[in-house]
Amino acid sequence: MKAALVGPMGGVTMEDVPEPSPGEGEVLVKLRCCGVCGTDLEKVQGVGITTKILGHEAVGEVEDVGKGVTQVSRGMRVFAHHHVPCLSCEVCKRGKTTYCAEFAKHNLVPCGLAERFVVPKFNVDRGAVIELPEGLGYEEASFIEPLSCCILGVENARGTGVGSAVIYGAGPVGLMIYKLLRHAGVEKVAVGDVSEYRNSFSRKVGCEIVFNPANPEEKERVIRGPMPDGPELVVVATASVVAFEDATRLAARGGTVLLFGAPKRGATGTLDLARLFLNGTSVVTSYASSERETQAAMKLLADGALAVKDLITHRFPLSDSEQAFAAAGQQQCMKALITD
Repeated sequence: MKAALVGPMGGVTMEDVPEPSPGEGEVLVKLRCCGVCGTDLEKVQGVGITTKILGHEAVGEVEDVGKGVTQVSRGMRVFAHHHVPCLSCEVCKRGKTTYCAEFAKHNLVPCGLAERFVVPKFNVDRGAVIELPEGLGYEEASFIEPLSCCILGVENARGTGVGSAVIYGAGPVGLMIYKLLRHAGVEKVAVGDVSEYRNSFSRKVGCEIVFNPANPEEKERVIRGPMPDGPELVVVATASVVAFEDATRLAARGGTVLLFGAPKRGATGTLDLARLFLNGTSVVTSYASSERETQAAMKLLADGALAVKDLITHRFPLSDSEQAFAAAGQQQCMKALITD
């Protein structure tokens, strides 16, 4: 069986791995679609801060279930969450489930980018295998995980209640956050990227306020017109330290900066703490998502309330995973999917 793994020296390698079979309490899923995420790219580049296991946007069809599994059956079309919290520790009881010490200890085996993968018992027992609604295709369903992360990020930043927002980073998650804010009724949302391809793409999906953060004069002109006092919310949907530092200077008095893009390993930044203090700027972070946001994302997609297919630019079979990652790492790609 073929699987896409991080190579010993980085990069993506297609390897033959043993055919998996579900043990007691486990579920075996045949891969149908999985998106290539920015954090996957960081893993193969050797700068990721999370596990090296690739593929966490996987959806597919249940091929077999282990002894004792009753809530999932063969033939079921499912999304399988790669991480789940224990739901019983003090962190979970405080509602911060994605920071549970157990959260990242359990993952799809051998990974989400394999012909077949096993969902471990720990995940299955905590509801991580979710049946897809009828009519929700595999391609759109592969956005459940990243969209759910965006939902939690916006919630953590109390973003649905603001009147203005700026998003640094016009990649797939940046544009999904844009769509979520607009869906929530936020009228003024600006999107900025240093890539002209991504800025152009932003305009194609409906963004009316677009700027290049590397051009200070353009940024000032584009943002200060509709947001003279600055944006109430600034989302950093990129790993760029420069973008984060700039965001803390851009936010309106009493505003919020959401650090959403996963920083690269060892990343550090310089902040004007006195400015943050005097302006009352809140800095919040958001990592991953729980089953609550997963269900919310699935409902948005199934109801057609939030479109994502317009973000797909590339499709590859699993056997071409190396090419998929090469394309996803270029600036002429928005969302690359691996389909089988």
